[in-house]
Amino acid sequence: MCQRLAIALLMAAGLHVTDVTARPYPGFSGLAATADSAATAGNNPAGSTRLEKRAIEVEAMWFRSESKWESGFEESGDPSTSKSSSDTVVPRIFYVEPINENTAFSFTVLGAGFSDDLGDWPGRYFLREYDALYISALPSLARRLNDKWSVAGSVAITYASYEQERAVANLFDPGYGDGKSRIETDSVEFGFGLSALYEMDAATRLGIAWSSQIDATQEGKNRLSGLGPRTEEVMRNLGVLGADIEVQSQSPQSVLLGLYHEFSNRHAVTIDGAWIDFSEFRLSEFYFNGQGFLASEQKFKDILALAVSYSWPVAERWMLGIGGMVTSQMIDDEERTMSLRLDSIASLGVAAEWQWKPDYCIEASLSYMDFGDSPVSTEPIPGLGTFSGKYVSRATYLLQVSLKYGG
Repeated sequence: MCQRLAIALLMAAGLHVTDVTARPYPGFSGLAATADSAATAGNNPAGSTRLEKRAIEVEAMWFRSESKWESGFEESGDPSTSKSSSDTVVPRIFYVEPINENTAFSFTVLGAGFSDDLGDWPGRYFLREYDALYISALPSLARRLNDKWSVAGSVAITYASYEQERAVANLFDPGYGDGKSRIETDSVEFGFGLSALYEMDAATRLGIAWSSQIDATQEGKNRLSGLGPRTEEVMRNLGVLGADIEVQSQSPQSVLLGLYHEFSNRHAVTIDGAWIDFSEFRLSEFYFNGQGFLASEQKFKDILALAVSYSWPVAERWMLGIGGMVTSQMIDDEERTMSLRLDSIASLGVAAEWQWKPDYCIEASLSYMDFGDSPVSTEPIPGLGTFSGKYVSRATYLLQVSLKYGG
């Protein structure tokens, strides 16, 4: 999440006014302590007290993913290779409205999700495709306590949906092709957050933001089709047909820390560190008519992330920035499953910002992201054997384009 918008800073309680230049921060750098544009509404709402007047930022994030997956049943000795590519566009809106010199309201809409479409691959009985979506609206109220400290409280209103499709083997009907199971669920959940900004001086500030855990319980139906008569009868006896589905998932709490410092030559550096309580994350646990059917037994690891950026002016109305991010591995190789093939992440990007008009800025950034090879090996499947696979190549390109107003 990047911040870049030209604004004027009015220090509270009749203190001095200092001009601040917004900067381009590529990818996921420049988060907790920059507080120089409307994007602070999503990264650290306490920073919205620094804005002298209304600020708005509208951004489009375009993710382009290219990957090659090699997998197969170990006993067959004949792995298959599948290539996939996908494009995802995520719009984001940030809004800050100062109420008075010491108080500001902010609002942002953010989205996150995991999805994959694997087609008729060998592991289709585990998963053919899935789509987990989380969209959060984050209204916040910030208050400046003195010339150093600002604090904010936020409410997270999150819409969560989960869709999954997998093949169903007609084991009791030889000669029949695969059937299909499709689960669709959704819900609306609530969480909260706290944030603070400490301004050491006009050039240096520290930020911290905490977000609570969100437990989502989604209700829906399991739609089965293409079943043979004997297989359908077995599933009816098991109570699977027509069952009410409940999918429980969990978004973990997180803490974001950041430092911003501007040098005398107007160059600036940011350092951000994040801790995500990912050991408590649960993608999905399935309950059919109240009975557990497929519990999530993956043991995730807490995520530690580090992001840095460096920005500098190159002309009267132009700023450039470079930045990168690395994270720890999110799950051990032996714990990984087909449902969520996560690994460590590394990214590197470049950004440019142009002050189009006194109140308008345009910024674009391009980042390369590597998500690791994510090797997977499953328990043996009766009659088929052990299934394993990994990414031979896996890369994502992130293009961000934003228009900023304010200041």
